[in-house]
Amino acid sequence: MKESIYYLISVCLIFTVISCSKPGNNNVTPDESIVVDPKKALTGTFIDFYDKENWSQQEWDIHFQEMKDIGMNTVIVQFASYNDNTFFNSTNTFTGTKYPNALRLLLKAANNKEISVYIGLYFNEEYWDNQTNVEWLQLHADRCISIAKELNTQFGSDPAFVGWYIPHEPEPYAYNSQELVAVFKDNLVDRISDQLHTLNSKPVSIAAFFNSGLTSTTQLRDFMAELCKCNLQVIMLQDGVGVNHVSLDYVGSYYTEADNGLYNNTGYNGEFWTDLETFSTSGTVTIDRVKSQLSAELATPHISKAVSYQYYADMCPTGPGGSNASWLRYYYVAFIKSLEQQSGK
Repeated sequence: MKESIYYLISVCLIFTVISCSKPGNNNVTPDESIVVDPKKALTGTFIDFYDKENWSQQEWDIHFQEMKDIGMNTVIVQFASYNDNTFFNSTNTFTGTKYPNALRLLLKAANNKEISVYIGLYFNEEYWDNQTNVEWLQLHADRCISIAKELNTQFGSDPAFVGWYIPHEPEPYAYNSQELVAVFKDNLVDRISDQLHTLNSKPVSIAAFFNSGLTSTTQLRDFMAELCKCNLQVIMLQDGVGVNHVSLDYVGSYYTEADNGLYNNTGYNGEFWTDLETFSTSGTVTIDRVKSQLSAELATPHISKAVSYQYYADMCPTGPGGSNASWLRYYYVAFIKSLEQQSGK
């Protein structure tokens, strides 16, 4: 009998936690606005269109409200066009399936909830086999430019659209010399970015990554010193904790050297963001792990923003993460509320 009572209490507790995290409640009361310190908590996230290609406006609005409720004010759309799929009204001939309304509805939700959006361009998975293939890089840079011109025509004046994202992720193991980084810079990044700046003045961003098993802190520093020569206004660094590319014990030292590489005698005056992985390839993510990531990475002198990869999969109660996401969101809200209390707000 005692065991049955304990079981019932446990079920009710889990139900309460998950219910409090559902859209419309989210364990944040409707009249409450959590404002987070960007040097202590997440203020943005990546998003893609996987499983969301045909979402309604209401679904997008609910999702963006969830993110706003926990202090997020920025979304990076990872790809507007990916492999054979394009998520806006495009006439391109290099993809087949078109979802003409997806990006439009996302941007409308962003405007409704006052969230800024960086729009990613075109990406094809062949990139991983062609990172230093000049001809391939030039072709795909031109495809990104083609997508960007269409996006600018359709959404260039949209208030939520504040920046661009180049979805090709560079890393120091593939680009392990000044010459190889220059191949990436000249044939992909600057080829795209120079054209983007003829369309408008929006900043251009990218997200680099590293693997501590393949790259030392010094090598990451040298790589970042070369990467910042690209025509980029925001450089993000994926922390690699979720994919076991680095341990929590060492992630801070990698970020310190990346920061040194970007800002020590380089002339780079753009922003440095951390792309914090809220997932795990080897088990459930705890709030303590996320807090440790935030603490280590946001202590880096020039980092001004932490964005997650990614809210929908890892913290959205109605997303693929299910109850694990509900629990992580629940404890994350408790964490950012405690930050508010500490700051006296």
